[in-house]
Amino acid sequence: MSVQWAAAQLARMKHFFILLPDTADTFVQWERLVMQHQVSGKKAHDAKLVASMKVHGIVTILTFNVEDFARYWGIQVLHPEHVLAELR
Repeated sequence: MSVQWAAAQLARMKHFFILLPDTADTFVQWERLVMQHQVSGKKAHDAKLVASMKVHGIVTILTFNVEDFARYWGIQVLHPEHVLAELR
């Protein structure tokens, strides 16, 4: 896919989502999660998502990487296949 195509898709998707701010509180929560769960490498990006979720009061995440989020308490992790199965 080209950069132009991806940019067009991103512009369309922005209409369906509320973009939440990245705040200083998010960084503090992220740092706490990284230390508490001994997170390193690429998994630090998952910790950043969880930190943002906690700061903004979001309790559920939809992801193909259920295992990567299992370590975090206080959130519900849903796999798309399970959601689709329940809709059928």
